[in-house]
Amino acid sequence: MKKFIIHSIGIIVIALVVASCTNTQKINQTTNSKLYKKNNNELQAKYIVYHINDTVSDLHYSINNDILVYKKSDTSDYFYSHLKLIIRVKNENALEKSEHTSTFDIYDRQTDVKSKELNGFVSINLKQGLNYLIDIEAVDENKKTQYDAAIYSNKESVNTRQNFLITDNQNQIKYSDFYKADERLLLKSIRNTTTMFQVDYFKPQFKLAIPPFSLEPRTRFSYIPDSTYSVSKINEVINLDLPENGFLHLKTNEQTKEGVSFFVYESAFPKIKNTEQMILATRYIMAKKEFDKCINASDKKAAIDDFWVDIAGSGERAKELIKKYYNRVQEANKLFSSYQEGWKT
Repeated sequence: MKKFIIHSIGIIVIALVVASCTNTQKINQTTNSKLYKKNNNELQAKYIVYHINDTVSDLHYSINNDILVYKKSDTSDYFYSHLKLIIRVKNENALEKSEHTSTFDIYDRQTDVKSKELNGFVSINLKQGLNYLIDIEAVDENKKTQYDAAIYSNKESVNTRQNFLITDNQNQIKYSDFYKADERLLLKSIRNTTTMFQVDYFKPQFKLAIPPFSLEPRTRFSYIPDSTYSVSKINEVINLDLPENGFLHLKTNEQTKEGVSFFVYESAFPKIKNTEQMILATRYIMAKKEFDKCINASDKKAAIDDFWVDIAGSGERAKELIKKYYNRVQEANKLFSSYQEGWKT
């Protein structure tokens, strides 16, 4: 009887692990599939979740109005935009149905329509100890066009990114994990009451990911910081000065890996702006001999130009290929960057 009970428990544990992996995979597939749709990226909408307490979280948004349609009422001197947000919250363990749905209207009124960011937040119910998938439909009511997005929300711990509201010195919310060199950030947290934090610094010395066709074993990220220091929360705010390059990882103590990461790249990121970066970003489509020739050339600009002209057959065709290729590098940087640029992953 004891053997049967132990065996049954083992099956239950395995089943729970498999179910958990399956749920995470479904969430990743849902969020990633929305990223690849060109229509969704055209809105240039940015969303983050900030946990307020054990039951309430705020969904902050920043939406560029450039592609929104503004209409003028017959009786008004103003032009109006109308964006409707439909927010569906799904429990990680029951993705087939929404726990609750809320609708929020964003209006903008201008006499002379100018480019701007529409900023604000919506409070939603997320319970402590659970993980969620948040589906967001942004509908331009004047254009009748829908733009979709999805966010994974972790509310199991008070130490992770969504428990911190990160702003710059002008109190502007930072929606990205990628920052400029020597920038100062302000971190606020209601749920995390820690007053002293450990910061681990990593230099930018990571190798390119091996190509998909390579038979070499893939290397894993090794958590060994180059240096470590402490920062304090003063008047409920953490002041964090970013390095010239590399990345920082802020955590509550040295025993945990949970925390918030801050990645610092070149000022032009996610774009490619200089000749050496152009050459490096072609590593996956160059033979080693071609790559060594370009990177070691005395005139690197001429070398990379010759590479593209040789592929394209003409200067005009080369310009077209260069534009398409480096736009894809930029998109990879936006979507897949972490401790190194997205195209390197």
